Amino acid sequence: MTFDDSDIKIMPDDPSEVFDMSEGAANAFVRETNNGNMEKAKKLGAQFAAGLIDPNCVCVFGVGELDTVNTISQRKVLFAYVVNQVIEEMAPNSIVAQSALSSFYDAVQQQDAKTYELINDSAAFTMYILQARLVPNDGQGMGEVFAKLCGQEGQRLYINYGKELYNYFTITCTEQVLAADMIR
Repeated sequence: MTFDDSDIKIMPDDPSEVFDMSEGAANAFVRETNNGNMEKAKKLGAQFAAGLIDPNCVCVFGVGELDTVNTISQRKVLFAYVVNQVIEEMAPNSIVAQSALSSFYDAVQQQDAKTYELINDSAAFTMYILQARLVPNDGQGMGEVFAKLCGQEGQRLYINYGKELYNYFTITCTEQVLAADMIR
């Protein structure tokens, strides 16, 4: 029995069609390296990591009587989420964004494995992502997620606390990205 496979097309007629995409990405990587954005992205990621794990970091700014081990942990998760959100929104392109995020996660993993595990809790991150898809840039909604993750669902005090943290982290991270002065 013979089969006719003339109608099956595995490669395009012009093989360069397959390689053009990767060549474009390679060219973009070279361009971003040459204009300094890749180095700036790596430094930015390291700065954000410091903002998460240093003893006097932005994550623990304003810690008070309401804070427990759990709320401080959830502050870190929220901060990591905001770092992701701000980088993805403000980086000149996905190559630079990925470089900054890789630098952030690598630095956290090297300096504090426990915090790295905490911020990679996919359930908590997913809750923030779903809220952002429902209503983008909604501090109130982020506060509600924060309160729920703290075990204080529906508690106005914790909702407002999460909302204020989200807004503060967003402003702080946005300022850091702008200060990095990446070329667009």
